[in-house]
Amino acid sequence: MSVPPPPPPQQPYGPPPGEGNPYADTPYAGGPYSAPPPPPPGYGYPGPPPPAQPYGAQPYGAQPPGYGYGYPPPAPTEGEHCRFCGGFPAVRATVRGHQGLIVAWRMLRMHGPYCHTCGTATVRDMSARTLVQGWWSWVSPLLTLITLLLNLGAHHRIKRLPPPVPGSHGPQLDPGRPLTARPQLAMLLVPVAMLTTGILVVTGVIGPKNDPGTPVASPTPADTVVFSPSPRPMPTYSHTPLPVPSFTLPSITVPPSTPRNDVDSAAVGDCLRNENSSGATADDHPKITVLACTDPKAQYKVVFKYLATSDEKVCEKQPKSDSTYTRTYTKFPSLDYVLCLKHINN
Repeated sequence: MSVPPPPPPQQPYGPPPGEGNPYADTPYAGGPYSAPPPPPPGYGYPGPPPPAQPYGAQPYGAQPPGYGYGYPPPAPTEGEHCRFCGGFPAVRATVRGHQGLIVAWRMLRMHGPYCHTCGTATVRDMSARTLVQGWWSWVSPLLTLITLLLNLGAHHRIKRLPPPVPGSHGPQLDPGRPLTARPQLAMLLVPVAMLTTGILVVTGVIGPKNDPGTPVASPTPADTVVFSPSPRPMPTYSHTPLPVPSFTLPSITVPPSTPRNDVDSAAVGDCLRNENSSGATADDHPKITVLACTDPKAQYKVVFKYLATSDEKVCEKQPKSDSTYTRTYTKFPSLDYVLCLKHINN
């Protein structure tokens, strides 16, 4: 006996309406709720579109880009950016400095690009330091002036820039006061003082004089200092002294007319005689001897003696002088001298 197979399982709630579609009555299957209700007349499509706006006018509620969102406008990406703050625009320039180190010197350079604010601060700072530190070596005054002039050119390029675009930069350098309002500007008086001193020295206003007509005092012998140490005590000896013969030295008297030929040692107050004198006003080969002023043979008296010169006109400054004697040395002109003489009648 065969047993028929069991029937397939049936749904407990029966088949759904709509030809077996379980979602027939839902808005997704074309039922009564499958489409939204039509809008009221005059709202949206199929109503008429809104009227067109005139050319150049913004619609209601329109705002500039970025308004109300808290974000700055994007910074431009083309061109140079400042090396310190990253600001835009910037320009390439080189700011220089100089330091004098007595026997050496040092040149400083800082390359750009710079924005208007950071470039101005760099020029003012390095120029102020150069004004204080840049004069103190033998060539630094010239290099300092050149450095300051080059910084003027860099400052001219930087000051033509507009301020950096807002939002395109970070913290910037502080420019501080202008260079003309800083105390370092007073150091420009250093080259002025150097130049003025050099001109006065060259023109002879200050400094040592080199005038051959300046009277030079005749040298006088220095005082002789005799040092007498205390004698040591000598030991005593007992001896019999030998007889010493006695004799008398003859006295020698040097007459006052004995001449001395050391005319180079003649000083103010000495008297001279020219052995070759023949009454001429000038003698190219005189034979001068030094005599005592009490000697009747004395002819001239030394009024003044000028050293290191062979110019006879210097004796014009001596009103008592009416004659001159000049001694020259070819190889040693510094030994030349001129004697201003006065004729005497004994």
